[in-house]
Order: sequence, then structure tokens, then C-alpha cells
Amino acid sequence: MSFIDGGFGKIYSPGYFLAHEECVRVTKEIPQSGASTAENGGKYVPMGTVYPSNDGNAIGILYEDVDVTSGNMPGSVVTEGFVIESRLPAAVESSAKAVLTGIKFVEDSTVVRPEFPQSLETLTVTSTASASNDGKTVISASGVTLKTGEQYAYKITDSTAATVIPGQKVDNSWTKVANFNSEITSTDGKKIAVVALTLAGEAYAYGSATVDVK
Repeated sequence: MSFIDGGFGKIYSPGYFLAHEECVRVTKEIPQSGASTAENGGKYVPMGTVYPSNDGNAIGILYEDVDVTSGNMPGSVVTEGFVIESRLPAAVESSAKAVLTGIKFVEDSTVVRPEFPQSLETLTVTSTASASNDGKTVISASGVTLKTGEQYAYKITDSTAATVIPGQKVDNSWTKVANFNSEITSTDGKKIAVVALTLAGEAYAYGSATVDVK
């Protein structure tokens, strides 16, 4: 990742300390107390600061520089992810590490930054009419094995199956499910598209089928 000029002089781009972008973040109020003074006289809390304090009260690590010149401001805090400890502005105290259970600290030399391939993996999707319920179909999807936290998402359309590109985050028109154990309500002849999503909600596999209902 590169340097950017955010008005405080040279600062790192958000998330510079992450081994890769798959992480969990929450929004918290970042207090002005403990802020650094920037080149232009403003105040900011630097990215990589342990929040709210570098001790047993820690809950995460600040994802980005937060300008608190005018007072407390909202900021994004990483609570789960892989962190390159050497890229943080200060060493993380052992008491903080003990409670930051969602964060794994790694060395820069061990980091592998996966990138999405140019094409999606293939899901084999089938739709089988319910044996007992009218207007219901049983969906199955195979071709990948979901990892912990990953899920499927599906979308039913009238005539042409919805499509996605590698790494796409689907919107609310898609329904996310951990599995297809339950029957789905639909209409015979419609199209269903199914994607497999990473922990970060990014599509990496795709398949479609024609809906078959009782």
C-alpha cells in the first residue's frame, strides 16, 4: 500500500498494517485525548493505535488516521484480522494481546496477499421440486467447500439468471444462507443464481439453474 497526503504530512493509507483485507471492523467514537499533533497544527489519532487503550481494556486497532482537531470523531476499529505487528506505530502490550482474541499478529515475511482470480469457480446448482409442498423447490449447490464464516447467496429472477464478477459484494436483492437445508418459495421456470461468498462477503464461485417447483 502507498503513502497518501491527508493534510497531516505523510501518512499510510488505511489498513496498511493488515496482512490482507479480510477483517472485521466496528465504528467507535475516537477521543481527542492522546492525539498526535500534525504538521499543520491539527490533531489526529494515528492508524494502528490500540483502541481504546494499549492494555487489558483493548478491543481493537484503529483502521485509519482519525482527525480529532475539532473533538471526538467516529472511526473504524479492526476487531478481527491478521495484523503485521511491525507496521503498528507502537508495540502492543502483552495485556492488550491477551484480550485481542480476534486478532492474529504476524510478521511481514510470513504474509501472503491472495488476489482474486480472473474467473469465478464453478458451482453446480440444481433445483428439485418439493415432494410435498406446492410452490416450493429444493436447491443444492456443490463444487466448493465453504470455510468457517463463509456462506451462499442466491437470487431468483424471471428469465435470465443474475450474474456477478469475481470479488463482487452482492447487494440486498440477494438472500444469504449458510446452507440450502430449507425449501425455497418460487415459481416454476424462473432462474436462480447462487454464489459462494468469502468471509468478507466477496463472490468467488457461481452457478445457476432453472427453478423446478411442485
